[in-house]
Amino acid sequence: MRFSRPGAAAVLATALLLSACTPDKIDRQALVRRNNPHVDALAPLNSLNLGNGTFTLTLDATGLQTFPEFCKDGLSLGTYSEWGWHAFPNTEDYRFEETLEDHPLPGHPHGVYSVQMGFAQSPRSQAAAAWIRANPHRIHLGNIGFAGMRPEEVNAVDQTLDMWDGVLHSRFNWKGRAVEVETVSGGEGEDLLAARVKADRALPVVLRFPYPSGVHTDDASVWDADDKHSTRILSQEAGKALILRTLDDVNYYVSVSWTGGGALAQTGPNRLELSPEAGEWAFTVRFSQAQPEDDAPGFDAAARSAKALWNGYWQTTGVIDFSHCTDARAALLERRVVLSQYLMRVQEAQHFPPAETGMTYNSWHGKFHLEMVMWHSFHWATWGQPELLRRQLDWYKTAQPVARQIAERQGFPGVRWMKMTDPSATEAPSDIGSYIIWQQPHPIYMAELVYRAAPSPAILEKYYDIVQQSAEFMAAFLNYDEAHDRYVIEGACAATESLSEDYTLNPAFELSYWHFGLSVAQLWRERTGRERVAAWDTILQKLSPLTASPEGIYLPAEKGPGIPDFENGTILRVIAPPAPAGGYKDGQRGRTSAQVVPLDPARTSVSGTSTENLLAYGMLPACPLFTLENMQKTLDRAAERWGWQRGNWSWNYPSFAMNATRLLRPEIAVRAITMDDRSDLLLPSGNNYRSESLRMYLPGNGGLLLAVGMMCAGWDGCEVENPGFPKDGTWDVRWEGLLSMP
Repeated sequence: MRFSRPGAAAVLATALLLSACTPDKIDRQALVRRNNPHVDALAPLNSLNLGNGTFTLTLDATGLQTFPEFCKDGLSLGTYSEWGWHAFPNTEDYRFEETLEDHPLPGHPHGVYSVQMGFAQSPRSQAAAAWIRANPHRIHLGNIGFAGMRPEEVNAVDQTLDMWDGVLHSRFNWKGRAVEVETVSGGEGEDLLAARVKADRALPVVLRFPYPSGVHTDDASVWDADDKHSTRILSQEAGKALILRTLDDVNYYVSVSWTGGGALAQTGPNRLELSPEAGEWAFTVRFSQAQPEDDAPGFDAAARSAKALWNGYWQTTGVIDFSHCTDARAALLERRVVLSQYLMRVQEAQHFPPAETGMTYNSWHGKFHLEMVMWHSFHWATWGQPELLRRQLDWYKTAQPVARQIAERQGFPGVRWMKMTDPSATEAPSDIGSYIIWQQPHPIYMAELVYRAAPSPAILEKYYDIVQQSAEFMAAFLNYDEAHDRYVIEGACAATESLSEDYTLNPAFELSYWHFGLSVAQLWRERTGRERVAAWDTILQKLSPLTASPEGIYLPAEKGPGIPDFENGTILRVIAPPAPAGGYKDGQRGRTSAQVVPLDPARTSVSGTSTENLLAYGMLPACPLFTLENMQKTLDRAAERWGWQRGNWSWNYPSFAMNATRLLRPEIAVRAITMDDRSDLLLPSGNNYRSESLRMYLPGNGGLLLAVGMMCAGWDGCEVENPGFPKDGTWDVRWEGLLSMP
């Protein structure tokens, strides 16, 4: 299907039905399988994932997790479930209240924030903040690999992940002997690894269990702390066993089943070895939060469940076929898209927002960042999986009481959504995140996307309160500038985190997002038969417009560090004190001072742009706060001076592509979303390498899907087919099952 953009109120099933009636229906199985990941060498960054979205395994070239130490600094070999969380014993009785500090900010002189260092925090308060920030953290549930192998003994690797059926096929030589492994991870709600092994000798498997590290970013594994946790075989019969794991006050269960004789033996305090009697055999290791009532399923049953999950996903999700394109970048873009679809489904179909590195390894202690929900999860609704977005939106209802407490202690009505948190919704103390606000309208946007995908009074009723309470805070957070008869945003850290709360006025993206969020909240009132809030309409009429330079380039904010004030010929320079010994850690930030200095007289133009001003029109629709003429100029300046070759892949390039798509500049959109064909950043798994600490960054994958989906399906009122792709005959892009953006 070349072009099929359903309207805002269309239901996904209708879009799929229409696409099914077309003669050129996409061969979905062929599309997926021609992009299957293939690995031909054992390498730390070559790991691949299996799972169901709430449970994820990361596996090396042996098809298991044989070399965790070797892969530690690559895509580490984790086993994570959405239920697996742990906290170190709170021996010092730290309390959340100890992290709070009255922090005066422009426009908000009495806000009480949860901070790490603070103006006058005691050493104990700082220690309390560090403990609460690191706890709870996610648990690496256990490592499953072949016993007695070393990386240098493995070669002739031939490994393919069949994404259509959810099976990892691995072939390799160990000490010159051929080994074949098939690995699956079951279906929905099945937290397990099942493998079938074929070799000319019996190859034992070792189960190793680490203690949590609690470190900011690592593989969550401490292997030499056996005195702090325990592993006990509760029962064992022929071909099956049940194991109890205890980490402080956390218990979980591991059930093991296997074929072909053999036995499970405890070979260390937290180490077990499963020894088969023959070279061809199969086994399953299942993880459970509660003691299971049944045995772990066999390999064939697990494989059938995995096949049902993945076949069902690929047959119902939106898809894009680039095989008819002749542009040299099309094949790589298709690969990025399909691999991103797999990664997001295998890693991020949880019942709360996902972490930056999903469930491959722990970043930020495994906690999640609510401002990143936009990039992680919005695509679910536009790619035909709104129920997966609803899972996460439902979590907001459980977090609502905590968000209300945050707003109340800062003197606001409604709810203020935290930045970094965990399933309990505890606010993580932060010297940066406590002042960020661009996560605030996200639940409004999420609810709108869910409603657009399947409009119903039940959706409106279920999420109405979240929409309205989020909007109440947004309206109250604004300040009225009487001298200029306008409403302003101040006292907040902007989305890029380089424009701090102490000095920034009217960040561009937040202004545009405030207009969108309040507009949608009013629309929801009308849909439910309620009157519009008159004060909100006044705000919408008088909200500050985006600030532009004399040449018409939109600035990231009206005022802020490094932003030129062309009218007064000055620029704000921020001075940071020397960092403490060892530097700032885990989100800490030192106190700064600012100095207004003369602007270089030779500087008559904006030297560059940021994601802030591009996001204002791209992720968001047009609004009265900016003109399309000036936004075109801003895009041109970005295209001229963007760091095309030196940048890494994040949500920056998707922001760029969405802005260019809305402005009907498809050449720039394609350049941005392919990042000048930077295949060097694409790992075999489909993850985008960003840095040594963020070897993968899933907001980049989610951002890619959101942007490319809009490049195909457009937005409300768009009359251009595939608006994000050039009309030069080289981009014959065909798609099914996508919904338009607002």
